[in-house]
Amino acid sequence: MNYEIIIAVLVIAGGGIAPAAVWKFRHVFYVPEGQAGLVYQHGLFVRRNNVGRHVVWGSGWTIKLVDLRKAALLVPGQDILTADSVGLKVSVLVAYQVADPAKALHETQDWTSDVHNLAQLASRTVISCAPIETLLAQKMEIGAQLLARVQPQAAKIGINVLSVEVKDLMLPPDRERAHGESDRPK
Repeated sequence: MNYEIIIAVLVIAGGGIAPAAVWKFRHVFYVPEGQAGLVYQHGLFVRRNNVGRHVVWGSGWTIKLVDLRKAALLVPGQDILTADSVGLKVSVLVAYQVADPAKALHETQDWTSDVHNLAQLASRTVISCAPIETLLAQKMEIGAQLLARVQPQAAKIGINVLSVEVKDLMLPPDRERAHGESDRPK
């Protein structure tokens, strides 16, 4: 039902509703490109609005904008022991996109922290299960293993993880010197 037309007719016909009182109940929301608007009435989730101008009538209406564009999250270097007890400092880059904004906002208090923690725990699990030589030789394959662990968990909170890549895989200084010396021609 188009409430704008009904209220306009009542005002024109002199139905006893003052124009100022009518416009007090009219709310206009704009959802910009690349975002979704979650609409609430008196704190209860009502619907998702996509890009554009939206008019609602009544009281207690609010909107929460959620960015739907692709983004990246850096999980900074963390020290992890490999299967052969060598300490590595590993940093990971997670590319993600909000797939279900209502789920992302309602299922968890802070979905970015959750994705960060998922990537961090997956890194510890994958790195600690392999020896150092295997990890250095298969640096690119580690990202695929991390993605397989992070993606299904993130989907539960409305986040689509697009990729997980090992940004840096650093040996401890003493091990790096030894590794570099063994590679030098004699």
